[in-house]
Amino acid sequence: MTVRSGHPSSFEAWLIGQVHDVLGRRATPVPWMLWCDPRHEWRELLRKAASDGNFELWLCDTTPGEQGELRLRHRFATEEARPRVVWLPVARTDVGWFKVVALHAARVWDRSLVDALRDYGVAIRRSDEPALASLLAPHALEWFSEPKERWAELTPGNAKGALVDDERMFSALAGPEGAFAELAVDSRFEIFARRAVEDFGLPRPEPSDEGAWRVAALARLLATEAAEATPGNPPTVGDRIIPTGVRRDRALGLLRRWQTHISWVASLESLSAQADAQLGLTWWARNLSSPPRSRASRAVEQVLFDQAVERLERIEDVDALVRELERTATMILDRTKGFWSTTAQDKVPWEALGELAGVASALVEHQSIEVKWRHAMDAVSWYTGNGWRLDAEGERLFVESDRLPSAVQRIRARLRRAYLRAVDRIGRRFSELLADASDEVLALPSAGELALEEIERRKGPMALVFLDACRFDLGCRLAGALDQGEPQRRTEVKTAVAPLPSITALGMAFALPLPRTSLTVAFDTAARGFKVTADGFSGDLSHKSARNKWLETRLKAAELVSVNDVIEDAFEAASPRSKRLLVVHGAEFDTAGHEGELEIRGADESIERYARAIRRLRDKGYHRIVVVTDHGFFHWQPDDDEVEADKPAGTTRWTTRRAIVGTGLTHRTALLLPVSRSDLQVAVPRSVNAWRTYGGLGFFHGGAMLQEIIVPVITVTWPTKTTKVGVVLKPMVQITTRRPRVAVQAASEALLTAEGQVARRVVVKVQDPKGAVVFRHDPVLVESLNPQSGWTEIPIQLELVEKPPPGLRFGTELVAILRDADDDEELARENVLLKVEIDDWD
Repeated sequence: MTVRSGHPSSFEAWLIGQVHDVLGRRATPVPWMLWCDPRHEWRELLRKAASDGNFELWLCDTTPGEQGELRLRHRFATEEARPRVVWLPVARTDVGWFKVVALHAARVWDRSLVDALRDYGVAIRRSDEPALASLLAPHALEWFSEPKERWAELTPGNAKGALVDDERMFSALAGPEGAFAELAVDSRFEIFARRAVEDFGLPRPEPSDEGAWRVAALARLLATEAAEATPGNPPTVGDRIIPTGVRRDRALGLLRRWQTHISWVASLESLSAQADAQLGLTWWARNLSSPPRSRASRAVEQVLFDQAVERLERIEDVDALVRELERTATMILDRTKGFWSTTAQDKVPWEALGELAGVASALVEHQSIEVKWRHAMDAVSWYTGNGWRLDAEGERLFVESDRLPSAVQRIRARLRRAYLRAVDRIGRRFSELLADASDEVLALPSAGELALEEIERRKGPMALVFLDACRFDLGCRLAGALDQGEPQRRTEVKTAVAPLPSITALGMAFALPLPRTSLTVAFDTAARGFKVTADGFSGDLSHKSARNKWLETRLKAAELVSVNDVIEDAFEAASPRSKRLLVVHGAEFDTAGHEGELEIRGADESIERYARAIRRLRDKGYHRIVVVTDHGFFHWQPDDDEVEADKPAGTTRWTTRRAIVGTGLTHRTALLLPVSRSDLQVAVPRSVNAWRTYGGLGFFHGGAMLQEIIVPVITVTWPTKTTKVGVVLKPMVQITTRRPRVAVQAASEALLTAEGQVARRVVVKVQDPKGAVVFRHDPVLVESLNPQSGWTEIPIQLELVEKPPPGLRFGTELVAILRDADDDEELARENVLLKVEIDDWD
C-alpha cells in the first residue's frame, strides 16, 4: 500500500488500508466496495484518500430523490468492471435503484465515522459524542494525515478550540464585524469557509468580503426558508436555495437562532433589507395562493400584511368585514408570532391586525346569542360564563394609538361600529327579558353578602379590597393576571348583582359585608342624594367616611388604606396566626372612566396596578383576599335616536342619563324597577339608550345593562407560606446599541416546584455611575420551571428612558440591576460597559 502524503500511522493510512484490503483481493468478479454514508461525513475524506491511495472513487449525485442512484446504476452497467469504491449518501437499508447492484459488492461499508475512529484506535468517550458530533468530520479531515499520537488530544474542549465549531460559525454570520479577521489570525478561515459550504450550504466566503458574504448568506437563508415553507411553489432565485438534507437543516437552524439571539437580532434586522433586495421575494409573495409558513423575510411579511389590509379595506359591509376577519384570524395570529411582529424594532403591525381579528372572532362567536335566551338569567349565565370576553375584546377598539397605519385605523373604526351594534342588540334583548321578570336577577346575592361569607369563614388574616367600577370583564382579567405564572389557580370569580340605580352611593354600601336586608335606602331631599342606613348603625353609608367607621366598629378593621398606600408599602404586615382585617380602597377604574382615560388608554395599566397591590398584600402576610365592587359601566356615544326625549311621568326625585328615580313613574318604553331596599322606583332606558339630561357622554352606569348590574366578587387564596421563584440575570458585558437586549431566567432552585412557590415579576434597570436610570423596560413574569421544560431564557428589550442623564460617553461603565417589580427588592447586579455613543437626547 502506498500513501503519497501523510504519516504512516495516520487515519488516512489506516482508511486506505481498509480499502486496499478489499480492492486488492484476487477474485472473480472484480471486487468493489459500496460506501453508505447517510450523514455525509465520509465524502471529503474518501476524496482525499482516493487521491493519495490511488484507488477509483465514484460519488453518487446527491440530487433529491433516487435519480442519482439510477444514473450510477447505468454507469456501473456500461463501464468496465474495475476495483473501485462507490459512495452513496444513504443508509444501507435505504439503498434504492442501486440495490440490485449493491448485492454484488465485496464489502458494504456502513460504519459511522466515530465507530471507524474507535477501530483506528482513538479513545472517544460515549459521553463526548454529542459535543463532537458536528465537529468530527471537519476535524478528521483536518487531522487526516497527522500521526496517530495527535488524536490523543481529541476532546470536546480541544476540538472546539482547534476547529471552527457551530458557535463560531454562528458568530461569524450574525455577530460583530471582524470575525473574518479573527479567523484568519487563528488560521481557521479555510476551515470556516469549508464548513460554510459543505456543512451549511452557504456561499463560499472570501477573507475580504465579510459584509457582502453576510448579506449573501442571509439571502440564501431567506430563500431556503421560503422554499422549505412552500415546497410546491418555491421562489425562483437561482442557486440560492439550499437542497434538502442535513445542510438545509443546519442552515435553517442558524436562521431560527438568529431571530431569537439576545445580542445579535439587531444585525439580522440591519442586513435584512439588503438580503431581501438581492432576492426579490415580493413578486413571489404577491402571487402565492396562501401565506407561507416562512416568516423571516421582512419584504414578504410587508407584502402579506399590505395584501391582507387592502382586502379587508375593500369590504364595505360591516358584517362581511367581521366574517372575513374571523375567517383569516388563524393566519393573522400565526403571523403575529414571527420575528417582524414580535422582536424587530421596525415591526410589521400584524399584532394590530391580530387584535382586530380577536374582536371579530368574539363577535362571530356570540352572534345572535341572545336569540336563545328565554329568561333574564340565561343572559346572566352567558355573560358571566364567557360573554364578558366580548367586552374585553371590544375595549381594544377604543384604546387610542398613533402607531397604527391609517388603513388599519379605518378598518378598526368600522369594527367598532359592529361591536357597539352587538352591545346594543344584546342589551335590548336583556332589557326585554328583565321587563318581563326581573325578580330572579335582582335576587342574586349582593357583593357584600358574598364578602360576608368569606369574612365569617376566615381563619387567618384577610384583606378586603373595594374597587370602584370594576366591571365583570375587568374582574375576570384581574383574576387572570393574578393566576398568571402560578402553579395552580389562585382566584375564584363569583357573580353578584349591584343595587338599582347602579351608582357608587348605593353600590359601595351594598358591597359592605352584611346582609342587604339590613340596609334601607331613602332619598334625602335636602341633600339631593341617597341615604343608606344599616340596622343598628346611625351613619349614612352612602358616604365613604361612614362606611369606614362601620368597617372599623363592626368588622374591627385594623387598618384602612388606599391602593397607592399598598404599592408604597405604607401598611402593616399580618401575623399568620392573627385574624387581622385590612381594608383597601381603589378608584382607578371609576376616575379614569369619568375622565375619559379608560376609554382612551384602556384598563391594562390599572389592572396591572391592582394586581401588583394584591401581590404586595400577599407578601405582607394577607394570603386570603376578597375584592368587591359597587357597579359596572359601559362606553357609549349615543346617537340622537338613542336619547329618550320624553322623560317618565310621575314625581321625580333624582335624574341621571341612565336612571330617573321617583314615585308613581310611568313611561312607554323604560324599565320600571324598584330601587333596591326602598319604596322608590327607578326608570331605566332600555339597552344603551340614555335620558336627555346632564351627565358624562361616554362612561355610563346607573342603569340595568348586564355590564352595569352584574358585578364580580374575586377571592384570592395563596398558601400560608409562599416563596417567590429565584431569578438570575444573564451576563450583559457591554451595550452596543441604543436598544440593548438582556435575558433573565428562573434560578436552579425553581426546578423543584413546590405548592408555596409563586411567580415573580422583575424589571431590569441600567443606571449611570450616579444612579440615574438610562435604560429600562416593562415588568416581565418569571415562572417556576417545570423539570421537563428545560432552562428557558426570557429575552428583554431595554429602552432609553425619555430623559436620560447627559454626559454619558462611549466607554462609560454602567450597572445593570435586576429588581422585583412588586417590592423593588434587588435580586442581582452586574457592571456593563457602554460601547455606543449616546449624546443627542432631546
